[in-house]
Amino acid sequence: MSTITRFGNLARVFKDGDSELLNGIARLSVLYEDLRLEIEELRVSHGKGDENRDPGDEYRVIYFLRRALVTLTEFRSGLTTIRMTREFKLAQGHLQADDSRYIAQADKYLQQHGPRIKELRDAFGGHVLLPGIEFATRHFSDVIGRVTWNRAPDGWAMGLECDFARQVVAGAISSKLQADTDVRTELTIALGIISEGFIHAQAAMLALVHAFLWDRFG
Repeated sequence: MSTITRFGNLARVFKDGDSELLNGIARLSVLYEDLRLEIEELRVSHGKGDENRDPGDEYRVIYFLRRALVTLTEFRSGLTTIRMTREFKLAQGHLQADDSRYIAQADKYLQQHGPRIKELRDAFGGHVLLPGIEFATRHFSDVIGRVTWNRAPDGWAMGLECDFARQVVAGAISSKLQADTDVRTELTIALGIISEGFIHAQAAMLALVHAFLWDRFG
């Protein structure tokens, strides 16, 4: 695999902020890089075997799952906004076939799965709302949680670890699930949608950069 890197004056690349289309692509670039980070963290944390996974890894999976679902929702909105701009509509008929196809396929996937992505985002606590927390605290029963106070934190080390928060999150998630599903099933579904969604988001970003930015960095 070969690598090509280009450098460009960003003021010129993005036309000093005067292009609605390029501003939209700039926004998507941030969301895309967020997704790359979130997917990688999910891959590392979820990829550990049960015997190697500690409570912190479990919380990281849920955290980055929540973040990825939120980011995918924003990416969908940003892609829709770009396709509605006058500049994109004028350029659409002149795009290379692959670029046009990647953008259209990504938009189709994210639109079709948009409602489900939002459902999963809410189910996994994309927004930590009080009703879900109240459901969790009312249904703890004999659940054992852990809190740790490190008496001598050093530098960036955090003095307090609220490990019990992962049980709170799990309980809040349960409040959103249908009676015939469980957290593990929803987790598997969410990971599948996120993985496929990222593939489409990456393809769309590649097409947009190739079509509208690559030569401007030349």
